[in-house]
Amino acid sequence: MPPAYARVVVTLGERADRSAGEARAAALSYILPAIGFGIPTPFVLWRFARTLELPMTPFGFRSHSGPFEALGRDRFIALGGVLTVSCLIDVLAGAWLWRGRRRGAIVGFGATPLTLLMAYGFAFPFLLVAIPIRLALTARAWSTLR
Repeated sequence: MPPAYARVVVTLGERADRSAGEARAAALSYILPAIGFGIPTPFVLWRFARTLELPMTPFGFRSHSGPFEALGRDRFIALGGVLTVSCLIDVLAGAWLWRGRRRGAIVGFGATPLTLLMAYGFAFPFLLVAIPIRLALTARAWSTLR
């Protein structure tokens, strides 16, 4: 059996690994959806501004087609800009969470209502599913953040 001090060091090391893993899982839950929805949005808006049509996805439905589409071209494009900014905020929150910073969780929690509104308005069901997951992962990592 190892001496008592060796057991304490292993326990603290295991705790540090677990806490870093929790923060990084929370970080990825912000970053991955933000990249997945944020990168295509300017291209979708550019096409919509030129043709007044939303592009088809490989899955057989129109990208970004949701309740916001009924608001008209100019409002739709403005809300698409808001979506892009929302995604940038989520990436920032995720980057801070990756580094174990509590401010990432605060920004992420604060940005969630806007992200929820954008996910509903552009009919992004995967983003709607990701929101409670990211909140749960962030809450779980909260005590390990500094």
